[in-house]
Amino acid sequence: MKPSEFFNQNGYLPLKSLIADPENLKCEVPQERGLIKFLKNKIVHEPEDVQVPGSVARYTVPEYKELHYLIKKQVEYVLEMDLYPTYYYDRFYFVGQELKRHTDREACEISVTLQISTNATKPWDIGFLTPAGKEVYYSMKDGDAVIYKGNQIEHWRNPLQSRYNKFQKLYRKIFNLKDDTYHHQIFFHYVNANGSNLHYAYDNIVV
Repeated sequence: MKPSEFFNQNGYLPLKSLIADPENLKCEVPQERGLIKFLKNKIVHEPEDVQVPGSVARYTVPEYKELHYLIKKQVEYVLEMDLYPTYYYDRFYFVGQELKRHTDREACEISVTLQISTNATKPWDIGFLTPAGKEVYYSMKDGDAVIYKGNQIEHWRNPLQSRYNKFQKLYRKIFNLKDDTYHHQIFFHYVNANGSNLHYAYDNIVV
């Protein structure tokens, strides 16, 4: 089965090593929490990310703008489909946080989730509900990605587990040390250039 056929049938498609050297994309875990929007002439910081409270989400970080277009070309080749970019953002998740089951807005017709970095000791699976009603889970390493129909199929992540065992947790509790487990992901969103969501093209992109 061709990759494009698998995607159309199942609503998602794993891509191993989409980024050959994810180390180049790594950055320090931000001290801020909430939602940070990089707009044309200003940066707006909202104290809480509504979708994942306690995390930090950053909309249209300028450093990832070029990557948004590079991944577009790769996805077009794999899916045999012309695309327009809509928007992108990244999120740092922390221990105990989850991504609840949901579908995204129409600007996320074709979505890519790319794992950048994590210090968790076990893979943090992403779940999908296929059009056939089957739950599937996929684990990624740094540089791996999944393409999925963000506005059509439910996707989620269960709570992020601590990288520490029970004895380490006790030690850290005694000495008042914070659990620093994290997971960093970037989401790139596109619409079909020949589809019904074309009017969402270039939505919220810093130009």
